[in-house]
Amino acid sequence: MTSLERVLCALGGEPADRRASTLALSLYGARLTGCPVREYFTVPRRYLEGQREVVRLLDPDILFTPFVLPFEALAYGGEEVWLDRFAPNVRKPPFRDPDLAEPLGEGLLLDPGVGYLVEAARLLAGEFGADKPVCAVVTAPVDLPAMLLGIETWLEILLFDPERAAALMDLSEDHFLRLTAAMFDAGATFVACPVMFANLRLVTPGLLEKSILPALSRCFGLSRGPVVFHHGGNRIEDHLRHYEGLPNVPGFVMDPRDSLSRAREILGPRRLILGNLSGPALAGTAPEAARALASEILADRAADRAFILASGHADVPFDTNPDTLRAVRQAVLDAGAVK
Repeated sequence: MTSLERVLCALGGEPADRRASTLALSLYGARLTGCPVREYFTVPRRYLEGQREVVRLLDPDILFTPFVLPFEALAYGGEEVWLDRFAPNVRKPPFRDPDLAEPLGEGLLLDPGVGYLVEAARLLAGEFGADKPVCAVVTAPVDLPAMLLGIETWLEILLFDPERAAALMDLSEDHFLRLTAAMFDAGATFVACPVMFANLRLVTPGLLEKSILPALSRCFGLSRGPVVFHHGGNRIEDHLRHYEGLPNVPGFVMDPRDSLSRAREILGPRRLILGNLSGPALAGTAPEAARALASEILADRAADRAFILASGHADVPFDTNPDTLRAVRQAVLDAGAVK
């Protein structure tokens, strides 16, 4: 089976030759090629070269576009920060005054950082898309204002200024639909959307029902392709009932602390679930411990055809031992076929 066939089997709840699996290894390609991080995350061909090495090392069933959500915010201005072994970030939000934040429209795709993201997707899809799904990582429309203004400012606006919140949500929806359309045009198979501001640890039930879920429903429903809901760094098992009705969402990436069994009870037998490894934690995990953890998850999900072993939280760190990653793959191979 190809990786694409394997993932489609998981999506359809069908048997497969082995369990589909993937790790978020966007940054790790820079380590494998020895490419300076700044060059790796600004030159699309360098990113492709890094992902080639990821495929040689682990042959994951899903490849990811650059996991650099800050580039989306930096398209609006602001100051970037680069570190040697990390993806770039925003030093400070682009706007202090919410009223200055305006949609970029067609100009969004002309921004160098956003253009890099789309071109990296195009190169990945051109080389691997026939055999491996390409997942484009895109900021959730309800989260973009937090990147533009800061988390506290966006939360305050959501709570106390509905008119301004609606204007910022319009900006975010335009941004999301333009960027995801460009990613699908470039050949992405689906989009993964880390979502923070739909979690009841951050927003009130009233905000979730009246503002957040309607915005996600509009954007996901209008997306040209499927959107996988990523936990965004928070546990979501308690909130799945709120999300399960979102349109065009075939699956959920669970937080590593979430119960996969409980998620399956809530979502039913056919909805795709991905998890339950922590990508950042792999940096401090010895190979045998990683293999044991992956094997435990796989054994727990042995009868669950609609499951993909995947890493959650952020990207796998630069300093992760490659033997640790190989050990995860070996656990997948040892687990055998999905029956």
